[in-house]
Amino acid sequence: MTFFDNFQTSSLIAAHRGFRAHHPENTLSAFKASVGRCHFIELDIQMSKDFVPVVFHDPTLDRTSNAKEQCRQLGLQSLNVCDWTLSQLKTLDIGSWFLTTDPFGTLQRAETSQVQLVKEMPQTVMTLEEVLRHPALRKIPINVEIKDHRGKKQNSQVTEYVLDVIGRTNSISRVLISSFNHDYLVIAKDCAPAISTAALQHRSHPRHLVEYLKSLGVAAYHPADDITDAPLIKKLRAAGFGVNVYTINSTKRQQELFSMGATAVFTDFPALP
Repeated sequence: MTFFDNFQTSSLIAAHRGFRAHHPENTLSAFKASVGRCHFIELDIQMSKDFVPVVFHDPTLDRTSNAKEQCRQLGLQSLNVCDWTLSQLKTLDIGSWFLTTDPFGTLQRAETSQVQLVKEMPQTVMTLEEVLRHPALRKIPINVEIKDHRGKKQNSQVTEYVLDVIGRTNSISRVLISSFNHDYLVIAKDCAPAISTAALQHRSHPRHLVEYLKSLGVAAYHPADDITDAPLIKKLRAAGFGVNVYTINSTKRQQELFSMGATAVFTDFPALP
């Protein structure tokens, strides 16, 4: 069984970092809110200093947490996720920033309830294991994007640590591993042949794309919207690859991509048709 066997349709809606237009991204709040609005959830993995896969998008903590304030209290100098232990990361508030920045304007337009969001605070950093074991998320398929750790001490082992968590939680059939670092995808297939993988790509496509994807052993290709068109999708679908496009917040564009044959779209505004 592969990741895509979880679905009865090929026009899939993926909640990009959860329902991040209405809730702080990559939090339990965003993930729970996306259940029933999407076919699967996408989240991001960074590694803590003590080699725990944690759910966080940026390599640094400053944009979506109160890490600058916590740095002083903890006696830390770095704002890099990889320089904080799990216990230190757990002290962070990764939800309140959303209330002050309103990144998608949904609070201003009263599409999101500030009162309800305040009730859900604080939101804290979750480990991948906590997400995969959480009762509210236990059955929903999840796309785990491993962020690029090149140049960090965690780089050589990040894939194995992620796979260990997926294996221990019996989640292989409901997880899709993706990354812009395609070396991680090769390692994943070597270590766990049953895992489904996908190659993320932006700016331009690798040369001899079909042959390249076959060499990686991936099940799908995840291109940015601005490098995706109908001929690309047709070619890849004919070669047996899923084509999952990011990040598509226009319902019109979503339907255009599905009509071209795209298998999924990633969106900050998940809503099932």
